Amino acid sequence: MALERRGYKMMLCFTEYDNDREQEFIRMVRHNQTDGIIALTYTPDLEIPAGIPFVTIDRFFSVEVPCIASDNFGGGRLAAQKLAELGCRRVACLRIGSSLVNEPSKRKDGFVSGCMELGLPFEVCNLPDGSPMSAFEVFLKRNILESDHPLDGLFCGTDSQAWQVVNMLRAMGRRVPEDVQVIGFDGTRMFGDLDYFCSTIVQPVADIAETAVNMVLSNDFTGLPPLICLPVRYQPGGTTRDSVQTEANE
Repeated sequence: MALERRGYKMMLCFTEYDNDREQEFIRMVRHNQTDGIIALTYTPDLEIPAGIPFVTIDRFFSVEVPCIASDNFGGGRLAAQKLAELGCRRVACLRIGSSLVNEPSKRKDGFVSGCMELGLPFEVCNLPDGSPMSAFEVFLKRNILESDHPLDGLFCGTDSQAWQVVNMLRAMGRRVPEDVQVIGFDGTRMFGDLDYFCSTIVQPVADIAETAVNMVLSNDFTGLPPLICLPVRYQPGGTTRDSVQTEANE
């Protein structure tokens, strides 16, 4: 939409994590005289083309390649603060993600930092890409059903993971948010603009898109900053106790 408003046509290339296919698409757009590339990529050895503006979302390559991201570290820290404010006494971060250095991995780091600042006891279950969700189930059973000091607050790396974790908790007989409160990350909403999937740290998606487009179309591409982090916000969405209070007030 941001490109359309500026009179540009967009070629969308979706590779389903196929690294070779991703590099093939880059070669293809170079031959088609594309004005620029905006990429969301975790390919470790991606060859970035010379002579064509290249901007990434969430993955920092080098000072020569501008990257736009939400404040992932600040969002993780905010999640820890919110869980503490809502009365949680022992919390955990659950994440499945790429092992590459990237901006979303800072969500865990921010959460850990926030917990340490608050003196809030925490655990971390950080799994590599491709791990089954059942690994979270094992972690939760050990730290909730079999623990003398069960977890009562969870921060998940994405809303999708949070939604699946909520279903696991309910299958274990734990109430959400009464027994365990859960915060995700992304700001995912049903059908795009309806209810939130869960309480979440909301990314400024429209602002990320506008910034990426402005940068890739910039007349002075070489003078752009290497990393821009845009602010996030917290949104109750049914899996934290403040959600219940908000509904009661309404």
